[in-house]
Amino acid sequence: MTGGEPDPGFRYWAFISYSHTDTAWARWLHKSLETYRVPSRLIGMPIAAGRVPARLSPIFRDRDELPTATDLGHTIEEALRQSWCLIVICSRASAQSRWVNEEVLAFQRLGRAGRIHCLIVDGAPDAVGSPCYPPALIDVASGAHAPIAADARVDGDGKTNAKLKLIAGMLGVGFDKLVQREQQRRHRSMFVTTMASLLVVVALSVFSIITINSRRDADAQRRHAEGLVEFMLGDLRQKLEPDGKLATLDAVGKEALAYYAAQNPESLDADALARRARALQQIGEVYNLRGRLDDALDVFKQAEQSTAELLAREPENATRIFDHSQSAFWVGSIAYRRGDFGVAEAAFTKYKMYAEKLVSIAPDNKDWRQELGYADANLGILLHDRGRYVEATSHFEGSLEVALAQHRLAPNDASRANAVAQARAWLADNFYEQGLYAEAANQRQEEITLYDQMLASRPNENAAKVGLLVAERALGRIASATDNMPLALVLHRRASKHADELMALDPDNTDWASSAVAAYIDLGEASADNSDWETTVAQLRKAQPITTSLVEAEPSVISWQLTFARYLLLQARMQASENDNLSALRTVLLAVHKMDMLPPSDASQARAAGLHSRALLMSSDLSAAQGAESDSRSFRLRAAEVLWAQRDRIGPADVRVLVKVLREIGRSADAETISEKIAAVRGSAPSPPE
Repeated sequence: MTGGEPDPGFRYWAFISYSHTDTAWARWLHKSLETYRVPSRLIGMPIAAGRVPARLSPIFRDRDELPTATDLGHTIEEALRQSWCLIVICSRASAQSRWVNEEVLAFQRLGRAGRIHCLIVDGAPDAVGSPCYPPALIDVASGAHAPIAADARVDGDGKTNAKLKLIAGMLGVGFDKLVQREQQRRHRSMFVTTMASLLVVVALSVFSIITINSRRDADAQRRHAEGLVEFMLGDLRQKLEPDGKLATLDAVGKEALAYYAAQNPESLDADALARRARALQQIGEVYNLRGRLDDALDVFKQAEQSTAELLAREPENATRIFDHSQSAFWVGSIAYRRGDFGVAEAAFTKYKMYAEKLVSIAPDNKDWRQELGYADANLGILLHDRGRYVEATSHFEGSLEVALAQHRLAPNDASRANAVAQARAWLADNFYEQGLYAEAANQRQEEITLYDQMLASRPNENAAKVGLLVAERALGRIASATDNMPLALVLHRRASKHADELMALDPDNTDWASSAVAAYIDLGEASADNSDWETTVAQLRKAQPITTSLVEAEPSVISWQLTFARYLLLQARMQASENDNLSALRTVLLAVHKMDMLPPSDASQARAAGLHSRALLMSSDLSAAQGAESDSRSFRLRAAEVLWAQRDRIGPADVRVLVKVLREIGRSADAETISEKIAAVRGSAPSPPE
């Protein structure tokens, strides 16, 4: 047994076969199996598949039904061959699915009928009325090789027991052993959650009881209870976040929100109102990190109401100004992540206004100057994403100036070093979009030097690890833009390795996850450019569950939708490399559809233009390969329209594409008009960091 993979000669523990109608069930089952922790006393026990692993990973889940294909295709056939067992999600839809039936037949032809397991989610198991089994299983289901039939429905085994029944069948171990272990786990989990909730409930309840006795004692107890909440959401969060255990704070946040919702902010004194605002902001930050943007925005708006009330009471109080500036920042941050740049720009402008007021009150206060640097950075990022690069440059340079001054005062302060690194990162990206590759590479090299210094003294500094991942990704893009593919591959491999480390540490941190999946796709694309399809497939396999979970968790985040589209385009390239042009075209059209469905905002159009045009041009090429010349030209015309609409914002690489497409469709005059931008492109490939 190597890792968790079954032996001998198998790559996957299971292949999940299902109808497109049952996609939600397939996702649930895939995640449930891969995240299941096998009881420790069973790990290593000899079984037919080798030895019992700690995790049942990987599991293969085919995402597409391929309704017009003539056979299963090489990828599916190979995955079936390399799977220890087959799990069929049985329903009325799968009973009618040609491809589910074909996958069962293919697995039976391998001589593995005894390792077919069924998960019933709909229909009649007895094949009467509305059968749930595909035809290839009808005889098996009623004959000598009856597969394990786990019924996930409420009136059957239920989800949990159905999952355990399948796992028992896959491993060939007793079902009762797994059930007993699951009950023990559930009791422990319930105990931990209950204790966390009770800790806050008891603290808050003490306040309610004490109020009966005396106002003064009640106030003291309230401060104590609220201080406990603040500790759990602040200090305790700092201890839990590096270990990836932010979910532990959900019970605390829920109880705290219920407590504060019952309060009348106007009746609270300044200290109590400030504690309320801080607690709400901390709850919002946890929700934000976990990708719960609706919940985060709601809580941040509640905090903003409290800080606004405090500022109205004391308009010249620097602490009140600072607290309200943080509320403005967080509201703008959520709007930015969703691509609502109008709301974000108004909020970030307000944030900078408050930062400037703080500096005017206390010019020598280093913290206030740091806030001004942050405010400049936020506005610079926003303007950068809107294609207003010249305006953005001044903000980024202002942010870098502040960060360098702060860093010189405390060169060993990790947070100040990280602020300098981030300022250089954004300035580098701004240079990159203008085609100033040498300037961009220099900033990235300086940034990487800072991260290396931070990690040399603090190897577990996660902020530096994330920054290093992003910086090496960016240098890889610069290397690609300057045709230095060997260097690009080196840098993208490094970034992918950093991504693996971060995802192992905390897979639920959506900030880390979005950086990680982008790194995987970068390496996959660079490998595809080098015809290294083995590496491309490996990166696609790592990217798929992460990018899918991100877009499912929060569909409104534009950047996550674009990452998913990049994943689809890379998958299509792989399919085309196998001469499966029909599947590739379907995959590309799904990416086009995803981008067509983005909200028609100024933000989403500017950020998506290059990727959107790539998808349309790939659709054009694949249509031409199928002999559909009319469709091919239509896609090319659309690609030109998408890029032309954003011609003042797109980078040099996209400008080159636009010029080429304009000439192809006969718009030579427009091509000459826009081609002047290419002459401004300058820069050279960077040297790889040591």
